[in-house]
Amino acid sequence: MKSHLEKINNHKITRHTKRILKFKLYVALFILLPIVVFTLLSSKTDLIPNTKSFVVLTGSMEPTLPVGSITYTQKSDTYSKGDVISFKNESDQTVTHRVTSSTKDKKTIKYTTKGDANKSADSTLVPADKVIGKVMFTIPHIGKAINFLQTRNGFILAIILPTIFFIFLELWNIKKEIEKITEEKVLKRLQGSPQ
Repeated sequence: MKSHLEKINNHKITRHTKRILKFKLYVALFILLPIVVFTLLSSKTDLIPNTKSFVVLTGSMEPTLPVGSITYTQKSDTYSKGDVISFKNESDQTVTHRVTSSTKDKKTIKYTTKGDANKSADSTLVPADKVIGKVMFTIPHIGKAINFLQTRNGFILAIILPTIFFIFLELWNIKKEIEKITEEKVLKRLQGSPQ
């Protein structure tokens, strides 16, 4: 007779729920994880040439770049009016604003920038050598998750817990397989022994 646990495990809804959860975990691992890794590598290292990623921390570029979005920039030789660029300001902070005009001062090109949500242009011109790159694409709101993953709790949640979960699943599958093999051996012995 089947135990209550076996009945629950073999129920159609339980099996369907397990499949959905497994699918979501695989999506998270094989789609989101590469995005997270690419973002972390491009934000913290120079392993990906001429590409940097940043999390938008202020609302100066809303609605184009909502707070918490991730921007991916690529270095270029020149930038045009209307381009959204990331640059280092005088305080060495990374700022992402739109180019409104450019001027050539001797041999240096300088850009006038402005946040889309700001009423006036930035007070300081941006020299070309301070420009990190032009925003090529953005992913809205995922930056909040990336910032969280950079914390200790985020690391535990993103790496350690899924690892423990998959180890547990594999051990559970091994246990089930051993039970199945043992059950088959016992049945063969019972069928082979005289009554």
